[in-house]
This record gives sequence, structure tokens and C-alpha cells, in this order.
Amino acid sequence: MSFQKMNFQKIKTLLLCAGLFLSIATVSAQQKENTISDKARQYYDQSGNLIAARKFDQAASLLNKAIDKEPAYAEAHFRLANVYELIAQVDRTPEYRQKIRDHYERSIQLKPGHQPFMAAYIILGQACIGTGEYEKAKGFFEQYLALRPVKASQIAEAKRMMANCEFALKAIQEPLPFRAGPMSPTVNRFMLQYFPVLTADQQTLIFTARLSSDLKSDENLYVSTSRAEDWSEPVPLSDRINTVANEGTCTISADGRMLVFTSCEGRQNFGSCDLFVTYKVGNEWTEPVNLGNKVNSSAWESQPSLSADGRTLYFVSDRRGTYGKRDIWRSQLADDGYWGAPENLGPDINTPEDDLSPFVHANGRILYFSSKGHIGMGGYDLFSTQYENGKWNWPRNLGYPLNNQDDQVSLFVSADGKKGYYAHEEKDGRRYVSSKLYEFNMPEQIAVKDRSDYLKGRVFDAKTKKPLGTKIELYNVKSGQREAVTSSDKMTGDYLAVLTEGAEYGLYVNKEGYLFKSLYFNYEGKTHEPVVMDIYLQPLEKGSRDILKNIFFATGEWQLENKSKVELDKLIELMGQNKDLKLEISGHTDDIGKDDANMELSQKRAKSVYDYLVKAGIEARRLTFTGYGETQFSVPNTSDKNRELNRRIEFKVL
Repeated sequence: MSFQKMNFQKIKTLLLCAGLFLSIATVSAQQKENTISDKARQYYDQSGNLIAARKFDQAASLLNKAIDKEPAYAEAHFRLANVYELIAQVDRTPEYRQKIRDHYERSIQLKPGHQPFMAAYIILGQACIGTGEYEKAKGFFEQYLALRPVKASQIAEAKRMMANCEFALKAIQEPLPFRAGPMSPTVNRFMLQYFPVLTADQQTLIFTARLSSDLKSDENLYVSTSRAEDWSEPVPLSDRINTVANEGTCTISADGRMLVFTSCEGRQNFGSCDLFVTYKVGNEWTEPVNLGNKVNSSAWESQPSLSADGRTLYFVSDRRGTYGKRDIWRSQLADDGYWGAPENLGPDINTPEDDLSPFVHANGRILYFSSKGHIGMGGYDLFSTQYENGKWNWPRNLGYPLNNQDDQVSLFVSADGKKGYYAHEEKDGRRYVSSKLYEFNMPEQIAVKDRSDYLKGRVFDAKTKKPLGTKIELYNVKSGQREAVTSSDKMTGDYLAVLTEGAEYGLYVNKEGYLFKSLYFNYEGKTHEPVVMDIYLQPLEKGSRDILKNIFFATGEWQLENKSKVELDKLIELMGQNKDLKLEISGHTDDIGKDDANMELSQKRAKSVYDYLVKAGIEARRLTFTGYGETQFSVPNTSDKNRELNRRIEFKVL
């Protein structure tokens, strides 16, 4: 945290609070002491006139002359530090940072505990935090409080800074096993690159980049794809997305086919910066569209983060309703395709300071963000919060050395929770020297609680083998709750769905004119691997059949388990959409047990499904049920896994 980070208004406020804002002031009693020469006092008085005229360089020259005459002239040191603060707002060369600090320190050394120098203590404390000198910073804040500042806000801020120092000193004694390094030079080929995001399979990387360190240079989005040993050379994402204006800070859905990004000029905006969405169809991105005047406002919106299925959006805004400066907000995508009114994440997450760069993990249960208001290492620190019992828990600082005295703003954690990515920035004052993409292995102490893997492949018509664009829904079969909705690409059939530890899932692939496909995944355990699977949908025509994968019975029983409800309701929905559809429900077993017993069991299980559908309002004339026992194996009964596949309920179009 450098002196340059303190804007003019903040400096003015601090000095006003101390009764010392630079003006044509009368010489204080201390300045009239006989130990100060008349010439030195003359230089000091003349500097006040120059300050009022905003001739800061000339004022600094006179104050230096006063100090040359009288090195122990405390008031001159203090005023010179004030003037250097103001000069540094325009001339950001590093030399001023040390000059400011030197003269503030000299002033309080000469007159310790001097009430008019009160502002020096808090300014020096903040400067020491910026260089990681936490013990020294803590001492300055203690001395500041000992001078009894009047305003409650001043007292609260000093106490908060002291709490940061205490946290930092403890965190440094308990470091995480954190080792970060730059990503491939192939990726880090620009002067500045930042805000990295990846698809769930970690095959596609998108980030923001500038060709030079000049923050006025064009800001664009670039994409790179994973290769066996390296990343491909980044290329501009799309001419439809990148323009001569600035585009940046984007987020991408887990499947890589929905992108939300920030655009601050050159498009039709509601405010200074707005969020836009574009979709990938085949290999092309659609024309970006403004997310609308519910998400975007007349204020500033940026730094978006999408949930894995692209239906929940987190972003940063300074719109009305914030708890301080910039806050984190959330909006939901409704089934009608429109984004709902955003909600503020509340005071447990947002603080009176800036809260930035939200990133919701692929599991949807953990949110990472950067904050200057929560207790940390002094600047912007990275935090995480877990969603439990309908609310976000109190944020947790991710610890040292992931957080340190520098600002940490953006973080991306892979779906499997193993790797983290961020931009490592080097600054000279406010000027960026470089910004490179870094990666690291997530320390176990801050590891993702519920890791995610993915299921991906392509969806085809089972008869024509042509790719299909379909709706894909993911349900928690025990709770019956739909957890995600996505789709397959209508041009390629590509799809990707995220599966997270801690639940049993039913996956449903739906398209009008086809039987739905159901799949079952038990992710209640902790060891899983990505799954690659092509899916073939059966046309809705006579003789088409498929397996109901999420119908559950206890061993040797025929009563339906409660977690079968999601599947059964899907079947009811299919018959409700196709009023002339007639189905046969058939039960099948493996080869274990007596033939007669297996035949009876399969019959009773098929009837249980039939009874459920009829009770739900499906006309009995549209349904039949049959038990086939062990007469129609789908695979040989050569293993426990194959026998499990043979124990099934099928549905067939009549």
C-alpha cells in the first residue's frame, strides 16, 4: 500500500481532522520559538502562500531551505511531507514515497505526541503496512489513538488497522505451504494479463490482456487451449467481442459456451461499465447483448462470475443499496430467459470498504472474493465463504502468503479444487510494471470442501447419428431439487455438466420429439474421475425404448424408494406433453435367485411404477406393465456391475 494510494480527498480529510490542512496559516506558538531562525520561519510562511496558489514544487523548495537552515524544524518537516503527498498525486515517481515517510517520521521524532501532528501517525502506520512492517505499523496506530482523535470514524479506522496488524503478525507465524509460479511463457506473452477463467475440464483458458503497461491501451479478451505439455498461443477471442474500445473481466460457464464480460464504452450502456453476454454456437460467438437494466444500472457494473450452469451471476457494482463502496451482488436467470433483479449479498460479505472480484466455484457452494474491509493483511485480501443452511457463512481469510501486504484481487480455483490461478502484479507506485498469470496447488488448509468433476461428450439422434441441441437438467435425487440446467450445442452436440461430491445425481437429457435419457451418478463418496460419455436419444416413435436409470428399490423389494420420485415425475411430464403417447413399463432382474421368484419380483416392480403413474393422473388405458424376470438380459451376467445393469425398469413406446 503506497502513499500514492491515498487520494487527495483522503489526505485533505486527514489534515483537516488534525486542524492542519495546508493554507495561509499564522505561525503557531511552536514556530515562534526562539530556537527557529527568522529566515527559516520566513521560508515556512512563504510556503503557505505558494501552497494556497497550488504551486507545490516551489513550496517544497522553500520548505527544504527552511530545513537546511533548521534541521530540527518539526513543523517544516510535517508541512513538507504534506506537500510531497500532494505532488505525488500527479508525479508518481517512487522517490516521493520515501521522502514523504522520512519527513513525517522526522516530525514526530522531533515532537513526539504533538497533537497537531496526529495525522502523521496514521499515515505512517498505513505506509508500514504497505511494506509489511506490521509491528512498527501497530506502534504508530497505538500512538495515534493515544492522542485521542475526536471522531468515532477515526478511532474505528485506527482500531481496524491495528486488528489487521495483529492478524498479519499471527498469519506470518503460521504460513500456508503456498508455492506459486508463472504459467507458461506461451500464455504470459503480453505486458499485462489478468482475471483468468477456465472451463470445468481445464481445457480452455480465457483472460484479459493489454499489449502495453499503459492503462489507456486497448484491453481485450484472449483464449488459449490446453495441449499435452503446454498451452496454445493466445488469440483474440472474437471480433464480435473485442472492439477498439475496452473489453475485460469476463466469466465463462463450465461448458465454455456462455460468456459474460465487461464493456465500458463503444456499446449501448446503461452506466459507465455494463455486463454483456455472448454464446458459443459451434465455433462462433454470437453478437454480445447487454444483460439489461435489471443487472446493469446507471452505476458501474463489472467483475462477473457465473455459476457452472450459467444461471446464477455474481458481479460487483457501486449502485444504490451498497453497504459502503463497491459491493458484490447476485442475479438469477429465470426460465423465461431474463435476469432477475440483483440482490446484495449482505453485510456479512460486503463491508464499508470495497468488496471485489467474486468467483463462485463450480460446486456452487463456495464463493471467493477480495475485500479491503474484512480483517486481513492490510490491503485487498482474498477470502472464501461457504453456502450452508440457506446463507453464506462468515468469510474466511485465505491466509499468508497467498495474502500479504500487497493487493490480491482475482482468484480462480479449478473445478476439481486442486489448482488456483491469479494475476501476479508488479507496480511502481500506481504504474503497472507487469502482470502475469500465476498458478499454484491449493494448500490442504484452504482446499475446496466439495470438489467437482465433470461429465462431457456429445448428444446424438440414435437413429440418424446427427448432433442434437438438447436441454440437460441435473437433479439431486434424494432432495428432489434441480441443481443445474444446461444444454448441448445444436451444431456439434457437445455438452458438459458438473457433478459435485456429496450427493446422488440424476441427469436428464430432454428434447421435444424424443424419449428423455436418464443417467445416475453416485457422488456421495470422495473419489471420482471425469466421465466422457456420448448420449443417444431415441426418437419418440413406436418401438422406441430406454431404461429408467433413477428408479430405486431395496434388494428383493418392489416398493418404490422416495428418491425415485424425480424420475417418475419426468415420465409423467413426458406423457403430459404427448397426449397420445402409450407406454409399456417393464421390469427385469439379473440371474441370481429362482426364475419364478425373479419373474414375480420384476412384475411387482413394473406394477409399482404403473400404479404411481395412474395415481398421478395418467390414464390407465395409456399404460401397460410386464415383468420379464431374467429372460431379457441387457449385458452378460459376468460381474456384479453387469448384474446391476440387468436389474432395471424400461419404458417402451407402444
